[in-house]
Amino acid sequence: MTDTKSSYGEAVPGEGGGAVIGIGYVRIPAPELEPLAEFYKKALGLVEIGRIFEHAILFNVGATREEAAANKRVRVILDNRMTPNDQNLRVFVAKGVTDVMLRAKENGATIATEPSSIPGLNFIVGTFRDPAGNVIEVMEDGSDREISSWWRRRGRK
Repeated sequence: MTDTKSSYGEAVPGEGGGAVIGIGYVRIPAPELEPLAEFYKKALGLVEIGRIFEHAILFNVGATREEAAANKRVRVILDNRMTPNDQNLRVFVAKGVTDVMLRAKENGATIATEPSSIPGLNFIVGTFRDPAGNVIEVMEDGSDREISSWWRRRGRK
């Protein structure tokens, strides 16, 4: 018998039971699909991997459409049936938070919280509102050196 507790946390699948084993996708409200899809392609580098009728576009990360479609990580779905809000934070993990934040701003995002380090946790986070008004957080394990780079690019020392 294998120890499933390490794979499933406290919820151990058994006879007649079940367990959540991952997250399949995250939906982001997109009243206007095409413009917001372009934003996410340009700002975050997401790759379109499919569509659901006329109401949703599926994205993932990858160098090509095939690689993104084969990627088993959490997918992003832009959905025009949902209403944008600032109460449901979506968090993207990145390399180069400041570059991602600047690219988001250049493509129409509004910076809500400039990148900053979280004391004792060794990661950097920043948030922006996408052109539809959804709040997006970008985080990365890192150091305060990257934050200094953010300030220099904005003309601060």
